Amino acid sequence: MARRHWEFDLEDGHHVVDLVHGYFLGTRTFVVDGTKSVQRATPFTDHSGEYPFDLTGHDARLRVTTNGLTYSHDLVIDGRSISTGEPPAIARPKMGGLRSQRAAGIFLFAILVPVAIAVSIGGYDEYRYHTGSASAVGVVQDKRVISGRYGPTYELTYVFVDRTGVIHTDRGDVPRATYDQARTGSRYTIQYLPDDPSLSRVLGKDDTLPIAGLMAFAIFGLCYSAYAIVAGSRRLAAAKRIAAVGQPVTATVTKLKQVDIRGVGKTVTVEYAYNDPFGRSRKGRGPFMYPSESAKYRVGSPVRVLVDPDRPGDSLLP
Repeated sequence: MARRHWEFDLEDGHHVVDLVHGYFLGTRTFVVDGTKSVQRATPFTDHSGEYPFDLTGHDARLRVTTNGLTYSHDLVIDGRSISTGEPPAIARPKMGGLRSQRAAGIFLFAILVPVAIAVSIGGYDEYRYHTGSASAVGVVQDKRVISGRYGPTYELTYVFVDRTGVIHTDRGDVPRATYDQARTGSRYTIQYLPDDPSLSRVLGKDDTLPIAGLMAFAIFGLCYSAYAIVAGSRRLAAAKRIAAVGQPVTATVTKLKQVDIRGVGKTVTVEYAYNDPFGRSRKGRGPFMYPSESAKYRVGSPVRVLVDPDRPGDSLLP
């Protein structure tokens, strides 16, 4: 919960504004010159944005920004920040920014690389079980049930002697029917790897399909994350290039697409169409923005965009 206090002078006199902002529920409680008002919000979402409040004779807004960990608050009165006296920078959702796609790709890649390595090791072990394993008689020593998110796992602890005469103790999961039948002293055929007898399992277990599925998922995820990194880097480079050398073009707003993003709240994307310098019709899309910013756009209205002179299909809505 954040508490803020502002005192400032305008042409019509001295004003005092107190704010209590609940971080989780998002409730904003204002006390403006002694008058209390409460604004509700969607709980557990990103509460960044600009929120109008009543200050007689003035366009008054609370501006909330975040760095991902904490919120910052400022008052914007008649288009100027109380803190700086200057027009504030536009507050926009972090998600969907120019760097977000590349950052998401890097994050996903960093997670999936160790997953792919672990699955590859498991796949190699499964291959060895199918091509070079040995069998022995295992004697059950104990059994237990492990509760998990996706259901219980039934596990047996057993002892077996490998082909060199060395005794090994291991445990492994088995089907429910096998678990119910097993008793201390029960005997089952154990499959193990001769070059590494510490890897063993009750005969009949086969992880080929689960490993193949996980490997397919890991490969798909790595390909997608690589695409996101490359595409995000290109978007960022294109935006920097357009900002530096872009030519202004008048486009027409074709659609205001509203999306309710979990953890962020309501957002709007401006879609537009324009003709490039060669007369070819092009389409573009602006960044995610909060409804308070998108309110100035209307379908069919003109909007100024910047177009890359060398790649007229690339455009930027400032």
